[in-house]
Amino acid sequence: MSRKSYPNVNAANQYARDVVRGKIVACQFVIQACQRHLDDLMAEKSKSFRYRFDKDLAERAAKFIQLLPHTKGEWAFKRMPITLEPWQLFVICCAFGWVNKGSRLRRFREVYTEIPRKNGKSAISAGVALYCFACDNEFGAEVYSGATTEKQAWEVFRPARLMCKRTPMLTEAFGIEVNASNMNRPEDGARFEPLIGNPGDGSSPHCAVVDEYHEHAT
Repeated sequence: MSRKSYPNVNAANQYARDVVRGKIVACQFVIQACQRHLDDLMAEKSKSFRYRFDKDLAERAAKFIQLLPHTKGEWAFKRMPITLEPWQLFVICCAFGWVNKGSRLRRFREVYTEIPRKNGKSAISAGVALYCFACDNEFGAEVYSGATTEKQAWEVFRPARLMCKRTPMLTEAFGIEVNASNMNRPEDGARFEPLIGNPGDGSSPHCAVVDEYHEHAT
């Protein structure tokens, strides 16, 4: 029986080590996040530590996103799939890999990132949203791309919609219906749509991608 491999998790962990060692230049907050991750990988061996890093969950999310196609520019023209950089893998693997030992629920419910332009913010966000929408084992998942304006709300929903339209195997495998302004899964009632401003009462998001967070009222 062949041993499981975790290339994406390994790359994420190596990124954390390189940041902590100073091989990769990073700000204080990134260094602290990397150090916490490495410290907690050691701490998880203790029975008193509440969390564990599930490599299978982390690897699954990273692999899913990298099956999706680019939707803009030369790489989209060449029909190339997304390839996550080590820093992107670190974000994805931490968010989806760390779980509570008892409940198996995620340790981190919120992820805050500041990503410069032309560094794949919309593509990564679209991939995360699609993963939570289609294959996160959440029956009737509600997923929203939120912003203060309609144009901004579509910055994540549009590439996600294009990814589905250009990946028939994805829509067939998960029973996704792609509509003009939303996507849904009739089998369980899951839906993914752009959202402007305050969602109001009645919404129960499984995943909410909030673009340009600084523009929202706090």
